[in-house]
Amino acid sequence: MINKPSVEQLEKKIPVRFVIVNALAKRSREIAAGARVRIETNEKNPITVAAMEIDSGAVRVVDEPVAEELQEEEIITESESVDE
Repeated sequence: MINKPSVEQLEKKIPVRFVIVNALAKRSREIAAGARVRIETNEKNPITVAAMEIDSGAVRVVDEPVAEELQEEEIITESESVDE
């Protein structure tokens, strides 16, 4: 159970609870596996840290097709700089 921030507070940023749960699960697994925490906190629970990151805006939740487009843009930018 998440106490801080509450699910209701996260719903202000992400209106669909299913998406909130999936984002929290994915990010908390990353944190538990050793990913860098993107906010300053003394909290140890990966789920709470993930919720705090999402609430603070340190982690954005994007649709998979949007994420793929962002990756393509980065690849284009990198290849353009190599050619120059």
